[in-house]
Amino acid sequence: MERAANLTADDFRALADALPQMAWVAEPSGDIIWYNRRWYDYTGTTIEQMRGWGWRDVHHPDHVERVVERISEAFRTGEPWKDTFPLRGADGEYRWFLSLAAPHRGPDGAILRWFGTNTDITERKGLERRLARHAIDLRRSNEELEQFAYVASHDLKAPLRGIENLVGWIEEDLEGSLTGDVQTNMELLKSRVRRLDSLLDDLLAYSRAGRADATMDTVDSKALVEELAVLVSPPEGFTITADASLPTLQAARAPLTQALQNLIGNSIKHHDRPGEGRIRVETKPGGDAVEFVVTDDGPGIPEQFRERVFGMFQTLRPRDEVEGSGMGLAIVRKLVDRQGGKVWLADGSDGRGLAVHFTWPRDGRKGQADGLDG
Repeated sequence: MERAANLTADDFRALADALPQMAWVAEPSGDIIWYNRRWYDYTGTTIEQMRGWGWRDVHHPDHVERVVERISEAFRTGEPWKDTFPLRGADGEYRWFLSLAAPHRGPDGAILRWFGTNTDITERKGLERRLARHAIDLRRSNEELEQFAYVASHDLKAPLRGIENLVGWIEEDLEGSLTGDVQTNMELLKSRVRRLDSLLDDLLAYSRAGRADATMDTVDSKALVEELAVLVSPPEGFTITADASLPTLQAARAPLTQALQNLIGNSIKHHDRPGEGRIRVETKPGGDAVEFVVTDDGPGIPEQFRERVFGMFQTLRPRDEVEGSGMGLAIVRKLVDRQGGKVWLADGSDGRGLAVHFTWPRDGRKGQADGLDG
């Protein structure tokens, strides 16, 4: 400490010149009285050119008025200052800098000097621009894909209805004559038509998932699950339990309802013992997020397939055994993602079945459904 107290002004100048940033000192009025060597090396100027407010000469003409206005206000109010702007180098090219300035005050609170630094952030600015372009391109691609899914599913409905009607008319014309393989093939044709109709419905639901979810509401999730337990019309003997842990929360009701309904419906559809099947919906303790768990006692999903089933049109059993488009979990993931949450699969209780976990923001704030600040 004693050696540090003996440092001279030349020592501090040498320290300032070694900084990777430009450094400067200004009078309380804002007149610049000193720059470190980094400033002169970059701008190719002299202290005589830069004294006072001469620094304006190396600012980009599109930004200089804004910078002068903002820094003048900081010098007037005595508040610390932060801004970004391009500065012209000795080669005539401009680079972006982050400028920070703070006042140094005396014992009476009066400003004695201003100290500031300029840090080159050109690479960061370039990265930000590239990320912004990528975000725009990604948003446009998503919008185009969703529009395609909507148009495809909507426009294909009409010819599909025509095929369905045609099959019905053929059956009426051949009533009493359909036997053997012809009858079997006719039933297979009708089954394929129903499957395509279901697939188009699910494709349309996927394209719309999470779109109109901005309206927040007070949702009693226990009452919601109890309503869904009736709405999905489970087979006789199948039980759906809404656990007492299910909370009341501020949430977008429509997407939460759709996510829970899809999961409950999936569990029923793929259960191997529907006459005695059980589903339990509960929540786990958390912070800003509610962790919902939908557990069934069905056949479950082998661990090696648990990521695959979140893809579109993915099923593990032949569609002739279980009617379905393979879109249920894809829709759930999209709904949860739109709320900033996560969804994952785990084993059910007692070594049987499947537990689907997903997080949902407790107070409607998207992007924090994992319980962490964004």
